Amino acid sequence: SLWAYGGMTRPRITVVGGGIAGLSSASLLVQSAYRPIVTLIAENFSPNTTSDLAGAIIWPCAKGNVGCLDERQQEWTRATFQYLYSLYSSSLAGKLGVVLVPVYALSDVEEADPWWKDYVLGFRHVGTAELELLCYPAVKSCWSFSTFILTCNLFLSWQLEQFTTNGGSVIQKKLESLQEIDGDYDIVVNCTGLGSRELVNDQQLYPVRGQTITVRAPWVKHSFGCYNTKEKTMTYIHPRVEDVLLGGTGEIGDWSEQINPVISKGIMERCCRYFPGLSTAPVVKEKVGLRPGRRTVRLEVDDAITKYSTVIHNYGHGGQGVTFFRGCTLEVVKLADDYLISKGFTALSAKI
Repeated sequence: SLWAYGGMTRPRITVVGGGIAGLSSASLLVQSAYRPIVTLIAENFSPNTTSDLAGAIIWPCAKGNVGCLDERQQEWTRATFQYLYSLYSSSLAGKLGVVLVPVYALSDVEEADPWWKDYVLGFRHVGTAELELLCYPAVKSCWSFSTFILTCNLFLSWQLEQFTTNGGSVIQKKLESLQEIDGDYDIVVNCTGLGSRELVNDQQLYPVRGQTITVRAPWVKHSFGCYNTKEKTMTYIHPRVEDVLLGGTGEIGDWSEQINPVISKGIMERCCRYFPGLSTAPVVKEKVGLRPGRRTVRLEVDDAITKYSTVIHNYGHGGQGVTFFRGCTLEVVKLADDYLISKGFTALSAKI
């Protein structure tokens, strides 16, 4: 069969960016009822993306780099939780590295209950006696709950596999501007994160530098986070499929991708305050990633930047790229479908 659009052709879509925003958008678009021809263009793929460096715990947080969580962002978060619950309860959970972990969240200031407390499992307040048993220092508030950690390299590999299996094609190259591909596609979906500062000249983007350490500590089975307002530090310990991630930092405006040994020493010292056993854990790797900071996420249609193609932007997620990814992907697909309807494309049954 052929799909009606002027010359009886299928719509052409390209997604630019190989991280979780780009791959999840591409893998869902290629299954659209409009049967588009979808191409993924990226300079880097897993394990060399910013997403691979993420802590990748689903823990909504508006501190510092994405502004207040508004209703739209809450919906993105809800959609991601719903999607991960469905994957976790499927036979794919092991292949994708979708891990459900218990969490202790500590703060040195009184914290109101979070809006997402009903999205996670078993949210509760932790009392003084329990904190003393764990030998945690005195804090003003502590919550316990269970949430998901995504093993990004496994998940991104699966998404790429889904994309190509469903007919998607991949081009590995760096675009200097969207004008290079203007007119080659009906829709261009821009998921280039911090790269959009140069690619589309968005000066609202800025780096939020994150440095982490991975260690072998198989005895650590629960996740931990402590926000210290006096030190202005966020300390976290996240067990994953193959290692344990220790962090972290959030240096706004810092472009350095070099390991800073002073920062590594500080991360290890802070983590060992809560888990002294980590002092003997073998270090696997130290890593630095630049989160795409922006006052608000940019997820919208842009008809002005190119002459012939319509652009949908999906970037600027700060440290919430994994927390928002599924909800943002569903919104990208809706914007693409609305555009295709407006241009007279005909929907047939989806491939899924």
